[in-house]
Amino acid sequence: MDFFDKDITTHNFPEREIVQKRFNDLDGLRHVNNGVQQSYFDIGRANYLKRIYGEKFYCNDRVLLVASYKTDFIAQIRLEDNVEVCTSVYHLGNKSLRMIQVIRGTEDGRIYTKSDSVMVAIETKEGKSIVIPEEWRKKIEEIEK
Repeated sequence: MDFFDKDITTHNFPEREIVQKRFNDLDGLRHVNNGVQQSYFDIGRANYLKRIYGEKFYCNDRVLLVASYKTDFIAQIRLEDNVEVCTSVYHLGNKSLRMIQVIRGTEDGRIYTKSDSVMVAIETKEGKSIVIPEEWRKKIEEIEK
């Protein structure tokens, strides 16, 4: 069984961000649009990466880029639902890592949406994959304790 398919309701997510929904996040069915939910995951991912990169978040010549993701939409998110995006790295490979994220209710922990992504370390000048730098590994291990 893949980590994505496990019951992750009790998983310890080290990065959590309350999502401020806006009226224009809703679609014609009056729930948060699926594409907008991907932007919520981007918020969580960016906050996690800031913890790894530090001050060099926007001016780093080595970055982690999303190579693929799978998202399951479990329940509709309505404007009145209070949610947070939670982020965790659960596998650290040589040149890539796997990140699990959920959008869940802040009061009841109900999982509305979950996403599993693969991120690859890239050197931006050459545009080629690199081994994940040791300083990033150490930061990730600290964050995930």
